[in-house]
Order: sequence, then structure tokens, then C-alpha cells
Amino acid sequence: MADIKDNYSFQELEYLFKGADDLQSFLRQGKILGFNNKQATKLFSKMKKMKKEFNTLRNIPDTFNKHFSERGWFAYESLNTPVMEKSIELAEQGKMDEGEQVLIDYFTNRDEIGIFVSQLSHMEEFKARHTLLWNAVEDHFEERYHASVPVMLMMMDGFVNDIEQKGFFAEGVDLNVWDSIAAHSSGLQKMTSIFGESRKKTRVEKITLPYRNGILHGRDLGYANVYVSSKTLSTLLALGDWARALRDGKNEDRKEFIPPTAEENAQSIVNSVEQFRETKKVKEYLNQWKPRNIEVGTDIPEKGEINEYKEDTPEQAVVSFLHFLLRGNYGGIAKLASYTWKKNKSMGLMAGEAREIFARKKLIDYKLLSVKDTGAAAANIQVWMQFEREDGTHFEHEADLRLNYENEEGRPSSCGFEKGEWKLLQYGLSEIEWSDIKTR
Repeated sequence: MADIKDNYSFQELEYLFKGADDLQSFLRQGKILGFNNKQATKLFSKMKKMKKEFNTLRNIPDTFNKHFSERGWFAYESLNTPVMEKSIELAEQGKMDEGEQVLIDYFTNRDEIGIFVSQLSHMEEFKARHTLLWNAVEDHFEERYHASVPVMLMMMDGFVNDIEQKGFFAEGVDLNVWDSIAAHSSGLQKMTSIFGESRKKTRVEKITLPYRNGILHGRDLGYANVYVSSKTLSTLLALGDWARALRDGKNEDRKEFIPPTAEENAQSIVNSVEQFRETKKVKEYLNQWKPRNIEVGTDIPEKGEINEYKEDTPEQAVVSFLHFLLRGNYGGIAKLASYTWKKNKSMGLMAGEAREIFARKKLIDYKLLSVKDTGAAAANIQVWMQFEREDGTHFEHEADLRLNYENEEGRPSSCGFEKGEWKLLQYGLSEIEWSDIKTR
């Protein structure tokens, strides 16, 4: 069985670094294309550091699974890398329980986990489970584990069934996906065996693994604890990465990694040179860039019409979003979505996701609180918002709306350096949805 570090994507990155090594050897022979020795030395010093970091990161999933898979934890794309690193560090010191506690602390942190739950809840196959998911997650964070665990186990089974026509715990289910971390045989596939273990005896003692059969058939009575609930939630979120890998066609696009030819390596060198020159231009621009000092109520109105805000600014994008929301224009909101949110989705699907978040609550008032440029391609805008629910009750929320400046290809770009637009990240909308659930 191949390791995760042997996945196609990792091998491809390894050869990119090899191409950089070849370029470094090439540049040592003399100055070319305007590079001087000082610039080259600085560039390859950074590349050396990046290569070292890559080699470390590449080994984390396999090492993490080796230590923790028998305990019901496994690596996947969305799982926080520093959390895995800390757990591994403790495990290799012989402190397995402390390493597992790091994971428990992470999965009981609302702010850390909320965004990933929101991403999962808006997947097409999860729409019918949207309300149940949020209720189960809220039960988890409120330590009502007797309620959170069975619901999440049922959703895992149903979610996989909708995609594969076999449930997560069904005999013969194959969750392996080529070039995936979550869907590697040491990940989700292994959990189907561990969590699906036959449990024919009634037990009252505490368990720390989410044995589906024992829990749902009323045999494992000691399941209602943070260990079982956190591992079930982790696996449920990993299924989101599995489903996204399938949606991206990875199972249909299997290919063997073939090292590049000498001609391809030469072209890689040329491309690297051009990329370096472009990066240098961006860096020169960024060195001159300074954040604006915007005072809401003085420099810009706290609540105004769209044309009262300067074009090509993050505050105008946010006010446009708020005006769309006031009118229930979900298509307009979809057009403001960041590429990271709308990747591989149609405008209609994006509008549908926005409708799901806001259809049962109407924005009735708002005001801008602060505008902060956090970079040439990023901004944070705080907004006070008041909503009215369908039952006539109100709730307020201070949203931290985050925006990226993106070019036509959806890549972050420096505002003022090339043509682009300010786009809204999903995180702020997830906060609003989360606030509604918590205040009910």
C-alpha cells in the first residue's frame, strides 16, 4: 500500500522543487535576464526553506495516521496542520493521551470548526440534512453528546449513500479516492472497519470510539462523551473532503506520475525565470503599498447608498452585498462571492446557497463599524446587522466580513496593480448563520 506522501500531487511538487534546484545550478554559471547574484542568493535561500517545509508537511499525514488512526483520528485536507503537528510531537514523546487532548480541544472550539461545518452543510448532497447537521453540531458544542453522536452517525451513512449508493458502514463500500488525503486507505476506508465493528454485547462502560452498530442498536451505552462525539464530527467533516475529491473528478483522472523530460525541465526553468520577474514587480508594488486610514462616520457613511462609496473599494462591495440582502437579491450576492467559495459552482447554485443562509431571516437594519485594509489584496469590514426571523423575533450580529481582491481568473491580486474586483469570503456569512442558531 502506497503512503500518502506518494500521492501524485506530492510527487509533482517534489519535481517542482527539483526544477528550482536545476535553475539554481544554471544561474550559478553567470548572470542572466537581469538577475544579479544577490537576488539569486536571496531567492534560492527562500526556496531552500520552502523545500524543507514541504518535506516536513509531506510526511505529516502518514505520521499522524500511524499514531492516531487506531484511536479514530486520521488526516484529511481540512484538518488543521499545526494541530496535527502538535499531536504528533506529543505522541513521539510517548504522550499519546496529551496528543489526543490537543485534537479534542480543537474539535470543541466553535470558532475553529464552524466554517468547516458551514462548508459541509451547503454541499448539494447535504442540503436535506442542513438543519439536522447544525442541530447536532450545536448539541456537540453544548456537551449534549447523547444527542450529537447518533445524529452525526446517521448523517455519515446517509451522505455516503446518496453519492455511492452504499452507506458509510455498508459491507464492501469503497471510499478510496486517487490523490486524496482523506480518502487514502489509511483514512476514511480504515474508519469504516473500526467504527463498523460488530458489537453484540450490551456494555455500560465508557467507550472512546464511535462504534456505529453498538450505539445505534443500543448496545454501547457509554458513548455519550467528548471523545466519541469529536471523532464522529471529525469523520463527518472529512467526508466533505472526500466528496469534493469525487466532484473534482479525481477518481476518473487517475494517472501515473512520470518525471519530466529534459526539455520539460528546460521549459520549467524558463517559466521559473518569468515567474521570478513577475514576482519581483509585485514585490516592488507591495513595498510601496500602505493601508488606508478609514474612519466610519467621517470618511465614509456608516449607512449609505452604494454610489456614496468609492468604486473598487472593499467597503463599496460590502454595501452592495447589504443592499442585495435587503432586497433578497441572492443572484447579486452570488456575483460577489470569492472564487474560493464558488469554485466549480454555477451562479444558480451559489444563489441557492445564499438563499439557504438568509431566506428565513430578513435583514432590517445595518451599519458599518470599521474598515481595515489587512493587505493589498485583503480587507476586513465589521458590520452591525439586525435580522427578523419568520416568527417575528429579532436577533443582532456583528459580522466580521472578509474580502479578497481577485483577478479575472479568481486569483488574489494586489488592488491597484492589476484589474480585479473585491469578493466576499464565505466565512463571514457562516458567522451570521451560526449566530442565528446560537440565539434561538
